[in-house]
Amino acid sequence: MKCPRCQGRMFAEKFYDFVRSFNAWKCSCCGELVDSTILQNRVRSSSTFLG
Repeated sequence: MKCPRCQGRMFAEKFYDFVRSFNAWKCSCCGELVDSTILQNRVRSSSTFLG
């Protein structure tokens, strides 16, 4: 998977919160972090600014 910010290589990593754990993609170059919640929020916010 390529990073949406810098086109670098991303790898899967497991993160732990106080309540749960989740999987996300992390860029090895710039540190960009992408998971399903982040993607949903980006789609929602980009559709809000269109009209």
